[in-house]
Amino acid sequence: MLGDVSLTLGEAFGVALTGLCVVFLALISLLIAIVVITKVVGAIQGKEDDKKSSQGAKKAQPKAAAPVDNSMDPALLAAIVGAISMEERSKVESFRIVSINEKK
Repeated sequence: MLGDVSLTLGEAFGVALTGLCVVFLALISLLIAIVVITKVVGAIQGKEDDKKSSQGAKKAQPKAAAPVDNSMDPALLAAIVGAISMEERSKVESFRIVSINEKK
């Protein structure tokens, strides 16, 4: 393709720099697109979660707390709390675990 065309050292660096700029600008635009889409989907998901939680709060009245059973392994309890936090996409402080029952 460049058979008879010869580039000077400066022109070669210019072409290489142009290529690198194009690649990194494309990567930056992809990053921006991912952030925007994540925020939009998160906002939509948050609105749906708010609707569900407000409906659930109206229906369910808080019951008296059962006695606390401290016989569970703390590492297992921490794993369960972490899994619930990840699944609900919320902070640990935003919910309370009343009881954990093992299925047999």
